[in-house]
Amino acid sequence: MLRRAALALWFACLAGIGVAQAQNAPLTVFVVRHGEKGPEVPDPSLNETGRKRAAELARMLGDAKVTALFVTEFKRTQEFLAPLAAATGVTPVRLLARDVDALIEQLAALPAGSRAVVASHSNLVHVIVQRLSGVVLPQLTDLDYDHIVVVTVTGKEKGTAVVLRYGEK
Repeated sequence: MLRRAALALWFACLAGIGVAQAQNAPLTVFVVRHGEKGPEVPDPSLNETGRKRAAELARMLGDAKVTALFVTEFKRTQEFLAPLAAATGVTPVRLLARDVDALIEQLAALPAGSRAVVASHSNLVHVIVQRLSGVVLPQLTDLDYDHIVVVTVTGKEKGTAVVLRYGEK
C-alpha cells in the first residue's frame, strides 16, 4: 500500500514538472514580409514570384507545429499565408496593419509554447520584432522579401531575434 502511494506521488511529481515546463515554454513568432506583389494598385495581389515564395514558406514551416497565423487587411499578406494555412489547418487572424498594439496583445495572449507566423509589411517588420523582443533591426527596403525573423519570447522577459533568409533574393 505504501509502495503504491509512493509510486502515485512520484508520477504526480513528474506530471507537475511537465506542466511547469509547459507553462514556461517560449512563444516563437516567425515575422515575415509578404511575398513579391503585382503592379502598384491600392491593394495588389502577389505576383508569380510572390506565390512561389509563399509556397516555400509553407514548405519551410509546414512541420514547425504552427498554432497561429496573423495577416493584415491587405490581400498580399492573406495570399502569402494561404498555402501555410492550408498545410496546417490554421485559420489566419486578420488585423489592421497599422494596429501593431492589437497584434502584440494577441501574440501575448497565446498559450505558452505557441508558434505563430505574422505576415506584415516592409515598414512594420522591424517594429513588430522590436515590440516583441527589444531587438532593434533596420527597416526592410522595398526589395527585401527574403527575410524571416524568428523571435523567441519567454515569460515577461525580452526575447531574442534571429534573422534568416529563404527563397531567392
